[in-house]
Amino acid sequence: MKVCLMINRVALFSLCLALSVHVGPTEAFGQQTLGALKSDRILFLGNSLTLHGPKAEIGWAGNWGMAASGQEKDYVHLLTAAIVARTGGQLVLEPKPIDASKSVENVLNIANILEREYATYEAARIRKQLDWKANIVVLQCGENVPAKDFDADVFQKSLKALLNDLKASSNPQIFVTGNILWGNPGLDDIKRNVCTEDPAHRTFVDISGCQTNIAANGLSGHPSDAGMKLIADTLFAAISKKAAIVQLSAAHVAAVNRRRRIYVNNDVGYDAVAMGPKLTDIKPEEWLAARFSAFDQPSNQVDCVGWCLDEGNIAAYPSTVIPELQYPTLLRWRAEGVDIAKRIVEESHQRKLEVFWEHRLNGADREADVNTPARHPLKDSHPEWLIAGSWWNPGLWNFAIPEVRQYKTAVLKEVAERYDLDGINLDFGRHPPFLPTGQQWEHREALTDFVRQVRLMLQGVAERRGRPFLLSVRVADTVPGCHFDGMDVESWVRHNLVDMIIIGTRSIQVDLPGFRRITTGSHVKLYPCIDQHHSPDGYHAVPSPEFLRGVAANWWHQGADGIATFNFWNELPDSGKVIGSSGPLFNGQSVHALAYTELGDPKQLASLNKWFVVDRRYGGGFYDRLGNRWDDYTNLNHQAPLPLKLGADPTWVEVSLADDIAARANQVDRLELRLQLSADTAPEQIAVKFNGIKLRPQKQDGNWWVSALTPQQTATGRNLITLDGAKPGGREQAISLEKVEVHVKYRPNKLGD
Repeated sequence: MKVCLMINRVALFSLCLALSVHVGPTEAFGQQTLGALKSDRILFLGNSLTLHGPKAEIGWAGNWGMAASGQEKDYVHLLTAAIVARTGGQLVLEPKPIDASKSVENVLNIANILEREYATYEAARIRKQLDWKANIVVLQCGENVPAKDFDADVFQKSLKALLNDLKASSNPQIFVTGNILWGNPGLDDIKRNVCTEDPAHRTFVDISGCQTNIAANGLSGHPSDAGMKLIADTLFAAISKKAAIVQLSAAHVAAVNRRRRIYVNNDVGYDAVAMGPKLTDIKPEEWLAARFSAFDQPSNQVDCVGWCLDEGNIAAYPSTVIPELQYPTLLRWRAEGVDIAKRIVEESHQRKLEVFWEHRLNGADREADVNTPARHPLKDSHPEWLIAGSWWNPGLWNFAIPEVRQYKTAVLKEVAERYDLDGINLDFGRHPPFLPTGQQWEHREALTDFVRQVRLMLQGVAERRGRPFLLSVRVADTVPGCHFDGMDVESWVRHNLVDMIIIGTRSIQVDLPGFRRITTGSHVKLYPCIDQHHSPDGYHAVPSPEFLRGVAANWWHQGADGIATFNFWNELPDSGKVIGSSGPLFNGQSVHALAYTELGDPKQLASLNKWFVVDRRYGGGFYDRLGNRWDDYTNLNHQAPLPLKLGADPTWVEVSLADDIAARANQVDRLELRLQLSADTAPEQIAVKFNGIKLRPQKQDGNWWVSALTPQQTATGRNLITLDGAKPGGREQAISLEKVEVHVKYRPNKLGD
C-alpha cells in the first residue's frame, strides 16, 4: 500500500531545529512547562513511523522513524526540538537501542504489542515506560492492525486499557494520532471516541492530511522528511493548544516584524485645552494638527504611536462599559459628531503610522482636573475588588479578583471592536500594585490569566476583521523587577501572549540582556523606554539632545529592536502653544522633535555628539511622590547604580559607551569623564581610574569633577570606573557619587572619515 500525504499543506508551526535535544540519563524534573503543561518527560509509543531498527532486506539502516533521511528529521525528534525551543529546557530522548544496551526507551515500537497482537495487550510489556512516568505521551498506532478478522470491540478495549494504564502511572496528557499510512477510518473513529471519554487527558490528533492512491513519499510507503515535518507540526499545534499557547498566523508574525524604529507613547489625555476643565473654542483639526506636528516633520523616524487618551477608568470616547469624561471641550466635539479617538486612528493611518491604544492598568480616576479624583461606580459598589490600603485614594484594581480581569478585558474589547487599531499596549507602569502587596509573585498567574484573556479576545477581533491585532506590554526595567510586581513575563513569552515588550518606565539603563534571554527563539520584540517627565532623578526634560542620543545609542548597541519614548513633548513649539504644551528647547528647537529625527537610526547616531550617562534611583514626577518604595518596584529605578557613598573601600561603577571611540580617535574633538559629587571636593581627596587607568590631574566645575579621557582609554560597551575616597580630609559627612557622565564631541569636518 502507499502513503497518503499532501506535503504541500501549510505547516501549522515552524519548528526550531537549532536547539539540540539532550541524550543521556541526566534530567532536571519538576520545573519545565510548556504553557500550562508539564513537559519534563515525553514518551513516544508507535509503530515504524515512530521507530524502526535496521532492516537490510528493504534497504533501511536507521534506528528512527521510517523513512526520514536522518534521526533529527523524523517526527519524534522534530517535535521534541520544538518543545525544547519553546520551553528553553531539556528533554531526554532515547529510542530503544538495537544493541540491547541500557536506555530510557522513551521511544518504543509497539507494533507487536498493540497492533498485530492487540487482543493480548498487557501492561507488563510496557512496564518500563509506565514506570518512567511521562507527563506527555504521543501514541501513534493503527497502521499494522490486521484487517482480516478485525474485532473492533477487542481493539477498543485494549486501546482503553493502554490509555488507563498510562493515566494510572503518571496522569499524563496523551495525544493519540490518526492513521497516516494506509488509512483506516474505522480505527480513527475508535480512537477519536475513546479520546472523547476523557477529554481532559486525551486528545485525538488527525495527522492524515491525505487521500488514498497518492504516490509513496519514502521507503516502503513511509513519509519523507516533508511528511515527518507535517506530522510534527500538526502534533505541536495540538499540544500547544492544550497548553494554552496561542497560535499565531504568518500574517500576525509579519505584523510584529514591521519596521518600528521609534515607538511613541503619546500621552494626550491631559492638556490645557480638550482634556481640561475649561471650555475652549479649539477645533478638532487644530488639536490634531498640533498633536501630529512632531511626526509630520521631515526625516521623522517614528513608525508607531501609542495614543493615551484617558487613564483607562473613565473614557475619552463614547463607551457603554465605563463612564465618560466630562471635559467641556471634549463634550462639545462629541455633540458635533466628532469621536476624537476615531479621528486619531484615521490621521495616524493616513500618515502610514502604526497606531496602538495605550491602556493604563491602574490609571488615575480624574474628572474635572488631575487633582480631583472622580468617583467610579464599580469601585464604589465593589470595594472588595480593590487593593487594600492603596496609596491611591479611589483605590487601585486588584487583578487577583477574577471579576476585575473580566471587567478590564471588556473595557479593552469595546475599544478593539470600535477602532481600527493595529494593537493595544497594556501599561503596567500605571500604577502598581496590581496584586495584594507582599504577595504579588504568589498571585502571578492572575496577571498571566488577564494577559491571556486580552490576547484571546484580540485574536477573535483579528479573525473577524481579517487582519492581525498586536498586543504589547510596558513593564519594569528588569526581569526580577517584573517578578516583584507579579508579572511573569517569561510565561507571557512562552505562551505567545504578547508581541512586544516595552522595557522601563523612568529608566536610562534597562535589563536588555535579561529580556533578550527570555525572548530568544520567540517572535517577541524589545523596546527600551525613556520617560522624560517621570524621569530618572536629575534628568528631567534635559534640554540637550546629546543626553537622549547617548541613551538610545547604548540601547541599540545592547540589541534593542527599537526605541520607545514616554511623556515626550510631541509638539513643535508653535503648535504646542495652541494646546498649551511646551517642552525643552535647544537653540529654539524642540529637543524631543529633534530626537524623532535621530534616535531611530543607530548608524546616524554613531556620528553625533553624545552624553553617556549612568542611571540614578527614583526621580521626580507623580508616582515618586505617592508610590511605595517598599511594596512596589515598577517606576522607581530601585536597582539603578547611583548615588553611591564613598567609603574606606574603593567604589566601582560601570558606564556603557556604544561608540567605538578608539577606532574613531582622529574624529574626536573632546572626550571627558564628568563625576558629580555631593559636595565640593579637592582633587587630592579623590583618586579615579577609568578601565584601570589612573586619570591625569582634573579640573572642577562646582561639584563636578572633570577629567579628559583619551580615545584609547575607552572600550566599546561596558567601562569600569573606580573611585578611592579613603581620605575624606576630616569631613564629618560622607561624600557620595551623584552622577557619572562621559561626554564625546566629534569634529564636524571629520565626520565620515
